[in-house]
Amino acid sequence: MELRDRLDVFADLLLSCHALYLWEYDRELALIRSNCPDEAGVRWLFSLGDMRQMLMDYAASHDRPLIMANPLGVMWTALPEHTAGELRHIHLMGPFFMDSRSPQELEHELRRLRVSAALRQEYLSTLRGLPVISLSRIFEYSIMLHRCVTGETITVSDLHYQESETPRPAPSKQCKADVHGTYEMEQEMLRMVREGDLNILSYMDRLAVTGSMGTLAVGDTTRQMKNAVLVNIILFSRAAIEGGLGPEIAMTLTDHYFQSVEAARSMTDLREVAVTMQKDFVTRVHNARSRMLSQPIRECCDYISLHLDENLRLKDMAARLRYSETYLSRKFRQETGSCFKEYIRRQRLDRAKALLRDASLSIQDISDRLQFCSPSYFAEQFKAEFGVSPTSWREG
Repeated sequence: MELRDRLDVFADLLLSCHALYLWEYDRELALIRSNCPDEAGVRWLFSLGDMRQMLMDYAASHDRPLIMANPLGVMWTALPEHTAGELRHIHLMGPFFMDSRSPQELEHELRRLRVSAALRQEYLSTLRGLPVISLSRIFEYSIMLHRCVTGETITVSDLHYQESETPRPAPSKQCKADVHGTYEMEQEMLRMVREGDLNILSYMDRLAVTGSMGTLAVGDTTRQMKNAVLVNIILFSRAAIEGGLGPEIAMTLTDHYFQSVEAARSMTDLREVAVTMQKDFVTRVHNARSRMLSQPIRECCDYISLHLDENLRLKDMAARLRYSETYLSRKFRQETGSCFKEYIRRQRLDRAKALLRDASLSIQDISDRLQFCSPSYFAEQFKAEFGVSPTSWREG
């Protein structure tokens, strides 16, 4: 089946559930076709704020779905279509809302945007006719659109999100809540955390698509997602403690990830925090359960992982645990299979892989932060451990 035929089938399936339309543009954002019966009446929504420039900037270098919002909170999914590295078309799905909006609220926002009185009623009629679709359902449709266009299967973690930089005020407090995710799915997730089940990341991708979460911040999608991640941090922390992670380390991690969530400036940042948090808690529980570490050595390993940017010395750790250096050194090697210094070196190199994803950090910055004596020594150790240089890892 040709691409256009697949899109026609997909468009028909969408319309069987929602008044949700597909739009196809060329590389210059000239409309090629759409199944929307009132193209002109809806197309003005896409001209608000910096939507066109936002989309063009994104499409130039990305090939995954982008969920985007204009200053009114009207949303689309955009999918750039590339052939041999060249942008050919841009597919849009929408427009839609993620939460219901009262007529008074919409009229207020139109006034704020200085829409003339002559056009307000016409625009208000259009806005009131837009479907309200939950975030989890939009995730599903976005993944389907990508599969339809490219033939590739992706997950929720591959999706991007961006809002217009034009601020919009908080809407009224009346909002139709989404259906809450099932109790059984949440309990399964927490079981996997308690047992240190490393399959949880693939499970979380499915949960994000098939489950749903109630409204945690009316009208503010970014705040909604931040609150959702904060809730997950608390759940993961408590389950990890039940699975054997020390309360002190769990609380320290909770504080760290809370700060990371609040510092996040985009949905992409939030997704990265969420995935890192999930993997971190589950891996710590998995390691503690699989290695059967004694409480003192587990506490030692936990302390090391939280202080890799400090000068870690055996004598300081021995004093902290009230052991002699000789006894701690021997016990640490027996239980972990590595001497104290070697264990720290490997932990720092593992942390370096995560830090290399941050393009704002230079190799010098990472080397200094992780207490390597020089960037060249750091690069030498990294290549010896992973077979590639830090620069190659970052570019790959």
